[in-house]
Amino acid sequence: MTTALDVRRIFNVTQETRLHFNGWFSDHKHVAALVMNHEADVVLRVTPQDVVEACITVPRTGPPPDVLDIRGWRPDFAFTHVAHHVVETLGRLPGWAEFRDFCESDERTRSMLWTPAQEAIAGARAERPLARKAMHHKVVTEFSAFLRHTYVVAELRRNGLDVRVHPLADVVFRVDAWVERLILNPRGGPQRSADLLVHAMPPFFFHDLGFTESEQVGAVALPSRRQLDRAVRSLRAVLYPS
Repeated sequence: MTTALDVRRIFNVTQETRLHFNGWFSDHKHVAALVMNHEADVVLRVTPQDVVEACITVPRTGPPPDVLDIRGWRPDFAFTHVAHHVVETLGRLPGWAEFRDFCESDERTRSMLWTPAQEAIAGARAERPLARKAMHHKVVTEFSAFLRHTYVVAELRRNGLDVRVHPLADVVFRVDAWVERLILNPRGGPQRSADLLVHAMPPFFFHDLGFTESEQVGAVALPSRRQLDRAVRSLRAVLYPS
């Protein structure tokens, strides 16, 4: 299990992270109240097969309607907050239909995503069906991205690597996942957390997993087996050099 206090103890260790955390905490008190009580437990026990089964349920959406108000919509709760909350509350990784239904029926989750999404649809400068379709596409895309990320974590953990995740680390400290003091970047590209953590002592190290190949599972593109195996070997070499 990983708690928000664990995340703060590990990452809130530089002047930059303290300023960033304090600003987020002050400006998002209702979000912080939930996130600071969040415990990442179930998500660390999800298996790769759990993710594959969830991927098969994800609907194909086609090209997104270009509705500017929906494309630029940023709710108070980042999608990673919502997804982690749903997984821990349900005690399992849901498929798309169960995730959608839970977001509508569960009071807390409804206030995090469903109600703000309905308000954004109602306020969009577009016809209601088009705005609704754009929102559907946006949320499905976010859900698919969460499944991809969870799949990577599940595969690495299945291979004996103690990879950790937490929504506080992701949103506030810009850490997608980590093992000990090695910060992982499954998205590729620049390390999001480098400017916050570069002055940490003892130092953090950064590792780009470099996934460039994918295999389609339903509507979701997951990293290829070949690249996952390569990532496991490279992480072992970095963490446990001979």
